[in-house]
Amino acid sequence: MTQLQLAEVAGIGVAAVHNLEQGRGTLTSLWAALGALGYEVRGRSLVVGPLGPSLAALRKRRGVSRRALACMLGVSRTTLAALEAGGPGRLETLEMYGAAVGAGLYLAPVDATVGFFIAAGNSSVHHGWETPPELVAALESVFGRFDLDPCAASTDANRARVKARIRLTIHDNGLAVPWRGLVFVNPTYGRQIGSWISKCAEEGASNAVVVGLVPARTDTRWWHRHIAGAADVFMLRGRLKFGDGAMPAPFPSAVVVWGASAMQVAQLGTALLGAWHVPAAKNIPG
Repeated sequence: MTQLQLAEVAGIGVAAVHNLEQGRGTLTSLWAALGALGYEVRGRSLVVGPLGPSLAALRKRRGVSRRALACMLGVSRTTLAALEAGGPGRLETLEMYGAAVGAGLYLAPVDATVGFFIAAGNSSVHHGWETPPELVAALESVFGRFDLDPCAASTDANRARVKARIRLTIHDNGLAVPWRGLVFVNPTYGRQIGSWISKCAEEGASNAVVVGLVPARTDTRWWHRHIAGAADVFMLRGRLKFGDGAMPAPFPSAVVVWGASAMQVAQLGTALLGAWHVPAAKNIPG
């Protein structure tokens, strides 16, 4: 179809079709256009049913209040309430909402069978490398509460070491959703780590401030492509004790920061006592 043909079939203006294809416009126009095309919006992490209530159910399952999500997205609670009720709204808000809660929104033919999705982006094993609580305390003393942890060990706020507003686990695909706000990442240390580091660099250059706890593998391709010169690195002294803290890790660790302000970087240097700071290229004097 041309834009004019779609507009005529959907009963909306050509300008509305153009805006939708640019990621803008009203949900009323979106539903009309999708109806004309025989498509609908679904979510890999959503239960089958109306989109708005399914998003609300996922938000509650994540343990995120409407107030907290509204603050994170920069919109009003009334706007989110209308979206969750299936009322009017904007495509931009739907996209931000879906990304923030890890809904995995996608388009599908109306009569297509609902697929079964496995979050391959998160390793099948977390490896037990949960962030040590003293390091969490140091990071939160600088950054405050994180907005997102895309590879959390648990969605349970009582069990999670990092009390991020939104926590995506092994059952979600944290690599497939946009990151916004202040993000903490302790990626799985298997074969997927290169993809996680690439994602950190990408999001830290656009929508987010990303703080990563990673093994200090300075000989790897992902380190040289996405960390060296591209991020502020704090090489931690000694070996961290992960998980239950019984034994130190068999490798050194680093806190890597993409997209932070100069003040945040300076404060982090004070909070991480004894760490060796290797600044990003943009922060090197001269």
